[in-house]
Amino acid sequence: MTNQPSDLDSFVARIDGLVTDLTSQGIEKLPPERELAARFKVSRNQVRTALARLEKQNRVIRIQGRAGGAFITETVQSAPVPPLLFDSHSRKVTRDLTSVKGVPQMLAEQGFASETRIVSETIEPAPANIAEPLGIAPGAPAISLLRLRLADSEPLSLERMYLDLERFPNLLDHSPILSLYSLLSDEYGISILTTEESIEVTHAPRQVAALLKVKPWSPLLALRRIGSDGGGAPIEVSVDLFRADRTRLSVGTTRIP
Repeated sequence: MTNQPSDLDSFVARIDGLVTDLTSQGIEKLPPERELAARFKVSRNQVRTALARLEKQNRVIRIQGRAGGAFITETVQSAPVPPLLFDSHSRKVTRDLTSVKGVPQMLAEQGFASETRIVSETIEPAPANIAEPLGIAPGAPAISLLRLRLADSEPLSLERMYLDLERFPNLLDHSPILSLYSLLSDEYGISILTTEESIEVTHAPRQVAALLKVKPWSPLLALRRIGSDGGGAPIEVSVDLFRADRTRLSVGTTRIP
């Protein structure tokens, strides 16, 4: 007769799987006990029992106190840049910085189910820092699009985009605008062929965190972009806030001899 695993054995295996996943990302600490309990729908006492077993197996190290918690043994005791960090096969969305693609196209090519939720589509005066790269006067009316992108039903990024209303006076007649690049190509015969992008790490204020379903002040990747047509005329000025835990940046370069 085959012994069936107990509920505790199954739960320990699930926590162990989480340890493996976090290790692959170079993360050294498990979430707090209350978060694990809520995530797996168990009691905190069950979480403590599972962590105690994993500690005996040398999978985690538990430290008491305000700065304590359950630390992942392999990550904590590894070299400063462990070999696992060279593994890029975890399930993340790859943002290729060498090509010009909209998020829906990018997700489809990588096998993710793409979804766009419209937060707002408005016309508003362009502030100076938007007007200048867009090539319009400060205070001139601009189209403002705020859209939430999802990959496999989970929030991925929040995008704020501005366009010149004078150039695209009827753009909002096509609301809701789910794929701007496709709309510009199909309805206006315009393609964004070149972009200037800058990237930096920022943090999620509470409103952004609520939309992206992350903790307030979680790290985000901020991609600021100016997109232009074939003649070099600016079409869009935008900022994409990508969840750092779901996004990988990719870029290819060629050395000039």
